[in-house]
Amino acid sequence: MSGSLPRLPPSAASLGPALRGGDVARAILLGLALFGIAFLVLRELAAGVTTVGTRINYLLAYFAAWCFSWLAAIWFVFVRGRGMSFADLGYTIPPRLWAARGVMFAFGALPIAYALLALLRPLLDIKTGASLQQYFGGPDFTLIHAAAVLLYGGFLVPLAEELLFRGLIFRWLRQRLDFWPAAVISAGAFGLAHIRFDQMVIAGLLGLPLAWLYEKSHSLAPAILMHQTYNSLVLMLTFAVVWLPPGGGWYPVS
Repeated sequence: MSGSLPRLPPSAASLGPALRGGDVARAILLGLALFGIAFLVLRELAAGVTTVGTRINYLLAYFAAWCFSWLAAIWFVFVRGRGMSFADLGYTIPPRLWAARGVMFAFGALPIAYALLALLRPLLDIKTGASLQQYFGGPDFTLIHAAAVLLYGGFLVPLAEELLFRGLIFRWLRQRLDFWPAAVISAGAFGLAHIRFDQMVIAGLLGLPLAWLYEKSHSLAPAILMHQTYNSLVLMLTFAVVWLPPGGGWYPVS
């Protein structure tokens, strides 16, 4: 798997240097191992936790473990191991138009995602109110907690996930397949990384425009901006669900 680099088709060569399949596999396995170890440790430490403040601290620790496991794995295999830069992996500065498109795509995707959730959750009998209160309800959840969740869930996690799912998985597939097969497979992997079925569906669908932005702009930055903007908007709406008085206001995810 880790032999000579493949000859890239012209449409894929614009994404940057070719990636070895063995390197991609090693980065994925290393990232899974690092996060698996962190997950087991945190789950043991979090056993029996009942207060909202402590739960949110462990949620932040899970976010941090997920994010830095992938960044560390990608750095170890590609930056340290292959001498590549993050620019080689797609993190370059795009024209402003593409950066603006990434943000606008997020605003366009949000109402579509909520409409799909409104259809899926009754069919799947999924209720979110209790889980929201478990993490974000009560006086223990402060503005500092909200800012920390927004930092990790809204900014750092999307950065790590775009490097993984678009910068590695989609790009490696794109070296061998046309755009749509590569986009669909990488979007499916992105969806499977989420927990509940409704989240899998939404994440899988979001993976398609994220791959398109990377393909057309030749940079991960527009996809990262779309992902960051979308996650940040969802988190801020989630905070509003918990903080608005019961029976008053808009509850978009209930």
